[in-house]
Amino acid sequence: MRPVSPFWRVEPSQPRDWAAAFRLVFRSLPDRVQEERVARALDLVQRGELDPSGLLVARTGQGLLGAMLCQRLPGASGLVWPPQVLPNPAQRLVEDDLVVHATRYLGDGGTRLAQALLPVGVAFGGDSLTRNGFRQVTSLCWMRHDLRWGCSHLEGEEKLHWCRADDDLDLFAQTLEATYLQTLDCPELNGIRTISQVLEGHRAQARHDLSRWWLARYEDEPVAVLLLAESEDLEEWEVLYVGVVPQARRRGFGRELMKRALGEARAAHAKALTLSVDTRNRPAWELYVQLGFVPCDERILLLAVWPAGATGVGRGGRQ
Repeated sequence: MRPVSPFWRVEPSQPRDWAAAFRLVFRSLPDRVQEERVARALDLVQRGELDPSGLLVARTGQGLLGAMLCQRLPGASGLVWPPQVLPNPAQRLVEDDLVVHATRYLGDGGTRLAQALLPVGVAFGGDSLTRNGFRQVTSLCWMRHDLRWGCSHLEGEEKLHWCRADDDLDLFAQTLEATYLQTLDCPELNGIRTISQVLEGHRAQARHDLSRWWLARYEDEPVAVLLLAESEDLEEWEVLYVGVVPQARRRGFGRELMKRALGEARAAHAKALTLSVDTRNRPAWELYVQLGFVPCDERILLLAVWPAGATGVGRGGRQ
C-alpha cells in the first residue's frame, strides 16, 4: 500500500469531493450503513437541507486525507461530526486542523453553541473534539412511546389550564426561560443563547407548528410549557421540550404535561411519540418509563460554546 503523504491543507469541499468526503465522514460505520448515510447526505445537499460549505476536507496531492462535517443551525447553534482521517504519521495533527477550521467556520457564522452526539461505546473521533475546546457533558437517551397501546394511563384529574403559545408569545417565552432555572436537563446550557435564539432553534426543528406549543396555567399563574412537533416522516410526533417553573415542581404537573403530549399525538393518529432526556435527570426518566416510554438510543453529548461576539471555540456552558 502506498504511504499517505502527511502534507495537507484544509479547505471547503468541492462538488466533485462530496461523495468521497461523506464516505470519510461515515467511515467508522458498517459498509451498508455507510453507503446509506452517504446517499442520504447527498440527497439532503441536492434538496438544500444540508449546507455543503460545512463539509471540510484535508487534501493532499494524492487526494483526500480526511473530512469533517459541521452545520450552522438556526438559533445560533451548530452541529458537528468528528473528523475522520486516513491513517498517516500526522493523523492527530490533521484531526486537530479540521476541528480548528470547523470551529472557526461556526464561530464566524454567529454560532454560540455547538453539539456533537456520539454513539456510546464506539470510537468515533471524540478525542479530537475534546482536545480542541469541546467538553463531554452527559449522555442523552432517546425514548419512544408506541401510541397503539391503551390509553388508561391518560385518565385522571386535570389541574392545568391550557392556552396556545401564540395567544401570548411574550408570556410563553418568559415561562419557557423560567423553566430552565435549576433544571436537571442539561443545566450546562443555561444562559448561552437568548430566549429568542432558543425559540428560533425550536421553530426550525421538525414540522414547526405553533398550534402544538402550549402554555399551562395553574390558578391563573403560568407554570409550564410543552412544545410538540411532527417528525419528518409524518408518522411520529416529537416532544421538543417540556418544562415546569421551579416553584411549581413536584406537584404532578410534569405527569399532566406528558399525558397531554400523549393525548395530542394519539388524537392526531401518530404511530409514536419520541423524546430525549438527560440520563442524569432521574425524575424525568422514571416518569417517562411509568408512562410507557421505552429507551431506543443513547448518545454522548459534547458541547462547545462561543462567548458573545467571539470567534473560535469557547469553553462550554447551556441554552
